[in-house]
Amino acid sequence: MARKEKCAIFDIDNTIFDARERFYLVIKRFGVRSPRELPLELQREFWKEFINPHMFHLDRPISRTIEMVLDAKRRGLKVVLVTGRYESVRRETELQLRMAGILFDKLIMRPDNNFQRDKELKPFLLREVDCEPVEYHDDDPETLAEIKKMYPNAIYFLHRPDGTFSII
Repeated sequence: MARKEKCAIFDIDNTIFDARERFYLVIKRFGVRSPRELPLELQREFWKEFINPHMFHLDRPISRTIEMVLDAKRRGLKVVLVTGRYESVRRETELQLRMAGILFDKLIMRPDNNFQRDKELKPFLLREVDCEPVEYHDDDPETLAEIKKMYPNAIYFLHRPDGTFSII
């Protein structure tokens, strides 16, 4: 049996791009401190607005993470991006990634009208991965905990939008 190619998996928002400005602008419009304070229907509206590509210009590339992506490519790893952004913003997301110099092999996106939390969504999306993850990069500790159950031998990086990270 052939061995699977090894890969590094990266989240996008607040891992590759600092999306705090976009988040704060949207949260201010809704008049709350957290989307979880909103009724379910308004939470959905919040996330749709947050993922509006007209606001992607507010994002700032996180140079340390971009270095990690490029280093993974140099080491011969396949780079897979998995994101909570909707499939309908694929073109804009790919453009944003190209403009930041992000090289990747596969981009896996949230299906439109899916409102699962990332910790439930991403394990589902990773069924599409045809490689062996040796690194997983995300900004959400709950998501990392769920993914760790699937790939216990990978190295897990908890990223923060200021460019710092922890290995967990």
